[in-house]
Amino acid sequence: MNINDVINVSKNIQDDIRAGHLGTVVHIFDQNPPMYLIEFIDNEGRTTEMASLKEEDMSLYWVASTETYVE
Repeated sequence: MNINDVINVSKNIQDDIRAGHLGTVVHIFDQNPPMYLIEFIDNEGRTTEMASLKEEDMSLYWVASTETYVE
């Protein structure tokens, strides 16, 4: 996963970040294993949540560099 990729949350993380929510990778923390800072927005484009997630907490939904959806 890379900056600006869109992810799909694979499990409930907290009350307002649930399985199926989409978010955008905005930062990748340099650690092993990596953690990803994810921004979640509402329908108006306003940030509603920011959360640090592990790779196992999410799946890739859209690849920004190729502008393609992951099947």
